[in-house]
Amino acid sequence: MAVVDMNKLTLVGLNTDKTDILNQLMALGVVEITAQDLDTSDHLSQWSHLITHDDRTDSIAYLNNQLEQVRFALNRLAKYNGEKKPLFTGKRTVTVNEFHAVEDEQHRLQNIVADIHRLSEEQQVLQAERNKLSSLIATLEPWETLDIPIDFKGTKYAKVTLGVLPSAIDVAKLQTELVEAVPACYLEVINSDRFQHYTVLICHRQLQADAEGVLKKFGFSPVAFSGMTGTVSQQIKAAKERIAQFEQEYQEKEAEIAAFAVEKTNLELFHDYLVGMLDQEQTIETLTKTPSVFLIDGWLPARLSEQIKKHLTEQWTCIVEIREPAEDEEFPVLLENNSLGSSVESITAMYGLPNCREVDPNAVMAPFFIGFFGLMLGDGGYGLIMTLASLFALWKFDLDEQQKRYAKLVLYGGIATMFWGLMFGSWFGIAYFGERPLWLNPVNAPEEMLKWSLLFGVIHLYAGIAMKGVNHIRNGKYLDILWDVVAWYVLFTGFIFVVLPQVPNMHLEDPTFFVDLGKKLMLVGAIVLILTQGRENKGIISKLVSGIGSLYDLVSFLSDVLSYSRLLALGLATSVIGSIVNEIATMAGLNNIITILLCVVVLVFGHSLNFAINALGAYVHSSRLQYIEFFGKFYQSGGKPFKPLKYRTKYVKLKN
Repeated sequence: MAVVDMNKLTLVGLNTDKTDILNQLMALGVVEITAQDLDTSDHLSQWSHLITHDDRTDSIAYLNNQLEQVRFALNRLAKYNGEKKPLFTGKRTVTVNEFHAVEDEQHRLQNIVADIHRLSEEQQVLQAERNKLSSLIATLEPWETLDIPIDFKGTKYAKVTLGVLPSAIDVAKLQTELVEAVPACYLEVINSDRFQHYTVLICHRQLQADAEGVLKKFGFSPVAFSGMTGTVSQQIKAAKERIAQFEQEYQEKEAEIAAFAVEKTNLELFHDYLVGMLDQEQTIETLTKTPSVFLIDGWLPARLSEQIKKHLTEQWTCIVEIREPAEDEEFPVLLENNSLGSSVESITAMYGLPNCREVDPNAVMAPFFIGFFGLMLGDGGYGLIMTLASLFALWKFDLDEQQKRYAKLVLYGGIATMFWGLMFGSWFGIAYFGERPLWLNPVNAPEEMLKWSLLFGVIHLYAGIAMKGVNHIRNGKYLDILWDVVAWYVLFTGFIFVVLPQVPNMHLEDPTFFVDLGKKLMLVGAIVLILTQGRENKGIISKLVSGIGSLYDLVSFLSDVLSYSRLLALGLATSVIGSIVNEIATMAGLNNIITILLCVVVLVFGHSLNFAINALGAYVHSSRLQYIEFFGKFYQSGGKPFKPLKYRTKYVKLKN
């Protein structure tokens, strides 16, 4: 339940063993290899004239190209799974030996990928030809009733011209004007649509120019079908026959692609193998080497250090040095928590991983986040749905580690919501339960609930201050606990006692006792803080000014406490909206089947919407309380995640 201690690993090995050692490190997946820069590394710069980096540009480019082709092939085979995929698909398990055995199949699998690419490219050509023919048919169809050959241009004295006119043209007026101007011509409309008229013009060749002059005023545009013979209907028939032929060829090639579906699992394994090889090549490029040896710098969990060292030195001729990080040396962050703490790690990660030298907040944050989430959602019925859904997912589906964490977060949130639902008597907004809460009904006693919300906030804030003390203990600053934790507790507690009589629904027998005690505590706390909070500054004046300025945090403390009133607000929203949904659903009564069905629809839709909106609101606001109020008291963050060299598989899970 903390940030895992890390050790620095330095390995010097023979170049002949480099690939085998990297393969073993990838299989173990517990060592993060750091890039080595000859210019900035102090212990390497003096040897820069002897050591170099491997140039793996060509092999990296080749592997990237191979991966793109394999991904394309897998996408083409995706619809040929043969069975319906479950909602959550787990990775199939293979041994490391089976994983590396794909290298023997590499040539055959590459040929399969190449065949899928070739067939797909041929399909693209066929599709392009089909599209061209479809466009040709669309162009010819308006002329289909034309019964003269499409390439017929006329006789010795008469010329035939095909053309189009805008649809807005009055064709009868045009024909009349044309006959008056050029008697020896004839214009016929073959077809019309909403865009234009399709016409054929027959005219004496000597009068062609005069006829075109008249037609030009009406927007006439000649149309030519070059390279075509026969009638339009013959051309359309031939095009459709060719489309049918192309479609048949297309489907034949699709069947050939589908036949490769039996190789899909092998291609998935090949994909993950190539990703591993790519990662290995990119890692090799960052390592330094001489003509004989290579160097690895990296990090690994301290508890595994000796085991890994022994494992490597027994198998290969190499030197492995393990050391603890220096005091000013940053190391990557790996978190280790129990089931409850690990469920909220993703929430902390969105804010930022803890600094490598501070305490992991997840174990302490988890009860607050889950408890506040349940309180703000507050309806036991919704919590029951969340609990059952998460239990079903954990039981039914083969989830990976990250998916399991999300499912457990939903599970714990559902349990917390059920707990508060029992306390508040809130179950799907049903009034019967609201009148029989185990503790109180926030709708009927909002001031009482507000008081408890503020109290929960004080506890949360005090826990955040305590975490600061834990960090001081972790870093050996024991005396600082008095100035940075105890002094603030004294000041804030005194302030609480002073304002306690003003809290709604707070009945005290002797409020003056608490007020007087609070003033004394505030005075003591303020004096200590003024004298200590500027201790890092130079000069007495600077120390005092900084100490006095720190007292402004008292105002921040008040605003932080008041922000916990959102616990009441969101809890009320869920309960009130749920009861309103129930009232709307039963307004029409339950006298017949129609009103009953209408009631069910309204209930399902209304409660689904209420659940979705308020669950999202509870998640967001509970996260905010952690990020602003809780983390603000102690959290530094800024840690870099631990990224060990390992096989980043998409389709398979390696079993070592």
